[in-house]
Amino acid sequence: MLCVVINSSISPLQRAVDLCCSDMELVDACIHDNLQSDIMMIPAIGHYIVNSGGKRLRPLLCLLTARLFNYQGKRHIPLSVVVEFIHTASLLHDDVVDSSDQRRGNPSANGVWGNQASVLVGDYLFSRSFQMMVADGDMAMLKLMSDVTNALAEGEVLQLSRTFHLEMTEAECLEVIERKTAVLFKAASEVGAHAAGQSADVVAALAEYGMCLGVAFQLMDDALDYLVEAEQAGKPVGHDLEEGKITLPLIHAMQRDPELARRVEEISERDGYQDGDREWVRARVAAQDGTGFAMSRARDYAERAKALLPDHADPEIKALLAELADFSAHRPY
Repeated sequence: MLCVVINSSISPLQRAVDLCCSDMELVDACIHDNLQSDIMMIPAIGHYIVNSGGKRLRPLLCLLTARLFNYQGKRHIPLSVVVEFIHTASLLHDDVVDSSDQRRGNPSANGVWGNQASVLVGDYLFSRSFQMMVADGDMAMLKLMSDVTNALAEGEVLQLSRTFHLEMTEAECLEVIERKTAVLFKAASEVGAHAAGQSADVVAALAEYGMCLGVAFQLMDDALDYLVEAEQAGKPVGHDLEEGKITLPLIHAMQRDPELARRVEEISERDGYQDGDREWVRARVAAQDGTGFAMSRARDYAERAKALLPDHADPEIKALLAELADFSAHRPY
């Protein structure tokens, strides 16, 4: 397969895929190899969700941060797959917890195979990830990804404990984002730099780059839930509040609109929407510029991410990582 970087008119995400296409072929092959099992439901569900149209941004970050330092080895390939497997396992569990029947515009795995199968295959992916880390043989990596998996679980429980928490502050919202979402972006960037043999200071800076990019990405996701239509998003929209998730656009708007705050409290007491609630809430959040505020904060985090990129690195990869930070806070989907 011929791998080329096309031109700057396409998105930085697609250019990252083009630049890393040889490595991504190896990542895909490694995913396939490590989803093999004589229990056919495991590869069926694993391949279904891995191939369901995700951006593959986390393994890309791992590949790019390794290539940032002209790394020529192959160790970053299975480590990228570890990151993707942990992410995929968390998606399988998320859809069960959220009772979601859609994932990226398609039926979710639990919608096809049921909750029990989805949870158990998620568990399988977590355990396979740890087998792969043991095979890598680096205790530092094993500790890093163990800590990440623990943080993800804590983040899920923290979010659940704050369901319909109407007094949610911006700081509490960001704490959930960092623990539940951004920590895996952090790990992806950290793993790539570590595999490339960089100093502790450089690894720490790139870990923080990943954390900031991940926060920006999730804040933008939260804004888009109140902005885009379902067909564009590939998933239900206006859905966060219905699930009891009080995100930054809503926090900002409720602080400025007592009527909105009262309506959200009523929705909380009913434990869900009635006819007209979704559209009314989205309109009030827009009127108070809740989405604009969240997007502004996302862009602040993107700027912080870019400032953390090291000076002595491949200029093309560094520029692309900076563009990916911007993309995370400006993406239309």
